[in-house]
Amino acid sequence: MSKIIYKIKPIFILCLILFFSFIVYLPGLSGDYVFDDIVNIIDNKKIAILSLNYLDLKAAWYAGDAGPLGRPISMLSFALNYYFTGFNPYYFKLTNLFIHLINGFLVFIIGYKLFQWLSVQYHNISLQLVPYLACLVSLIWLIHPLNLTSVLYVVQRMTSLSALFGLLALAIYCVWRTRTITGLNTILALCGITLSLLASILSKESGILFIPLIYWVELVFFQAKNLKFQPIYVKKIKLIHMLLGGVIVAGLVFLYLLPPYLNPANFARREFTLVERLLTESRVIFYYLKMTFYPLLSDLSLYHDDFAISKSITQPITTLYSLVGLLGITLVCIVLVKKHPMLLFAWGWYVISQLLESTFISLELIHEHRNYFGIIGFIFTAVYYIAQINNKKIQPFLYGLGALYILNLAWTTWQRSEIWSNLVDHAVYEATMHPRSDRANYQLARIYMKLMQLYPENQEEYAALASKSLLKAKQSYYPANGAWFAELHLNSYLKRPIKQQTIDELIWRLKNEPFQNNNISFLSAFTTCQIDNFCHVPHDQAVQIIAAGIQNKGVDNKLQAEIYKLLVQYYIGVIADFKKGEEFIEHAIQLHEDVNGRLIFSQVYRLQNKLTQAEEQIQRAKQIDTENAWEKEITIEQHEIDNAISSKKKVVYEN
Repeated sequence: MSKIIYKIKPIFILCLILFFSFIVYLPGLSGDYVFDDIVNIIDNKKIAILSLNYLDLKAAWYAGDAGPLGRPISMLSFALNYYFTGFNPYYFKLTNLFIHLINGFLVFIIGYKLFQWLSVQYHNISLQLVPYLACLVSLIWLIHPLNLTSVLYVVQRMTSLSALFGLLALAIYCVWRTRTITGLNTILALCGITLSLLASILSKESGILFIPLIYWVELVFFQAKNLKFQPIYVKKIKLIHMLLGGVIVAGLVFLYLLPPYLNPANFARREFTLVERLLTESRVIFYYLKMTFYPLLSDLSLYHDDFAISKSITQPITTLYSLVGLLGITLVCIVLVKKHPMLLFAWGWYVISQLLESTFISLELIHEHRNYFGIIGFIFTAVYYIAQINNKKIQPFLYGLGALYILNLAWTTWQRSEIWSNLVDHAVYEATMHPRSDRANYQLARIYMKLMQLYPENQEEYAALASKSLLKAKQSYYPANGAWFAELHLNSYLKRPIKQQTIDELIWRLKNEPFQNNNISFLSAFTTCQIDNFCHVPHDQAVQIIAAGIQNKGVDNKLQAEIYKLLVQYYIGVIADFKKGEEFIEHAIQLHEDVNGRLIFSQVYRLQNKLTQAEEQIQRAKQIDTENAWEKEITIEQHEIDNAISSKKKVVYEN
């Protein structure tokens, strides 16, 4: 069998792997946008560029508000997608798939160089076998069902694109380390690695983890040795000692930078505290590991908001087991490091990959895409050890079992891809597999509401199903406010009376429950619904709903400013109360001055024909737009003011 495989060129096998992976994902390309794709892509007007001029590209570069850096490279890629293909989700997903395939190729390069190094150093695997093992690692990683959300969940291009540049940096490093080092190739490698890491970080902040990952590869694999496996010295000091010292320094820097992230105020808008998050993540890690080694369709999901929060070490008791398990795995890997260093490599690689999103930062508790590059270490290590088994009796059994395992991975991913190809099937599936998930039930209700409008002859049936799903969302493990807002929309569409209980509960929740990020989107949609006279909530109660969040203790000045902007839209759009509109936009700017606020202020004045004041607001907007990210919007508003001034002069002249 192995002789037959050796006759096939690795590059041909790799091409087959890439093609096979494409086929596995092909059904899912026909699916629609999911979860927060709409908010981040469709509703982001700066992505919808009409030309490739500097102004449009710059606006797209600054279009993001996720993370401290805005993830500009990812946003620019979305804008380019729109420019060439419009908002058709097929092409956004297709682009994601090509990024995933490129990543698979980079995984092959990295695996090839690392297996090659191990083969030459330890002679436990043949050099002839190395490219085929690298192909196997690439195959398993490409078709692993845990990676599906990084491909078919469009906005998670941020994850896959960041991984692309990070893996490229690691691939360059591995190629450089396994060649004779010269001044020229060192400079080229350093430039390539630096630029790749920078691009990775600007795609998503998790790209910074590739710095310690490269460091980890050096410590475990290359061990600061040259091509003759002799220690490298820097002025009579072993490089390995300097690298270990670097770990200590990095640890001290980490401790110095840590305190701001431990502030309890960071968790004011979360349903958990810092301690609860850390305890819960111990269980989340084992849940991830289960999905890594034994992925089941019933576990895999877009939504994991039904995952129970650990309230203490023993509540639930699995928290204690998980903490002991994490400590045990770490100790075993350390004890066995001399005999089995690859175990420590795999575990260390995974732990490093989870450092940002599964520890102390106030993020959501669990998402599958956080494992995108983290599982590579496990796959590499498993393939490495299996390749060393030479027992002729065991080999056929292992090969058969391995083939079945890989086929099962492909089958599971294909099934998920097929489910994701249809928005209705996907919503029903998610709600069935995760009945205690607020998001799954809310999304299913939204689908039924769309079907209700598309097929009016079945309106009552779909309305009943939507109401049932909204009730389940309200009774879920930790409900957000989407179900209450959706009920307002549903009853307005059906011209049914809106229950006072629904309004009272919603107002109370907005005032008292942790104010989640999606509340602004819900409030914005509700405000638009009222302005368009589609929603029929009485005026006083509508104002109470929009303004309720201002009294929430977890709402900071920036969020309060956004709520005041919505009040501006409501008062002017519904009852043409410009006096209140001016009052609210002044409040917003006092709380948090930004370009958008000044533009709204300008519009408020312009609509009242107060053109001098409108011009003043535009000039202020230009002053604070230091990055020129809003230049397009400012230009449009300036044009509107100029037209209004011209019209005013024309009227005066004619009179």
